[in-house]
Formats: sequence, C-alpha cells, structure tokens
Amino acid sequence: MFNQTTVKQLEADVGKDVLGQLFAVFKSEATKLTEQIMAVTTLDNDAVRFSHSLKSCARSYGADQLGALAETLEAHAKNNDTAFFAERALLPEIHSATMAAIPIS
Repeated sequence: MFNQTTVKQLEADVGKDVLGQLFAVFKSEATKLTEQIMAVTTLDNDAVRFSHSLKSCARSYGADQLGALAETLEAHAKNNDTAFFAERALLPEIHSATMAAIPIS
C-alpha cells in the first residue's frame, strides 16, 4: 500500500521518531481531505483543490494508490467530467486500506 522507497527516504531524512509524527499528520490531513472530497456536490474549484491536495499529500508519503485515485479525481474535476462521482465511490475503501497500512504508528 505504501511505496517503501518513499518511506525509507522519509525516514532517512527526518528519523524514525519524527517520521511517526509526520504519519500522524498525514493520517489527519488525508482523512480531512477525503471527507471534503466525499462532500463535494458540484465540480467546482473545491473539487479540484481537494483532489489536488490529497494527491500531493498521498504521494509525499508514498501512498501511491490513494495518490493515483486522487489524480484521477482531479483530472475529472478539472474537465468537469461527471465520472468524478463514480470514481469517488472508490475513495472510502482506498482511504481506509491506506490508513490501516500506515507503516509507523
């Protein structure tokens, strides 16, 4: 679920103790953004912004599957493509699996 190369690089950069703190921030931020995306009712700037932020957040921590879905959502929102709503249905499950797989608690 997490790209181990990214996680190992983060650990090398900040140390294991700080990495645990960073993953706590990631969990909080990714959860907040997921909730915001799930609350979107129109394909407006919020849909683009929340999806983009989740993409960046997820990829920074190596949560590649969550990042890929967020990228897809962002593209749909930018193109005013209602496929956003069908793809978004996958988000709660992928978010939950990602949170369960956080490598450091």
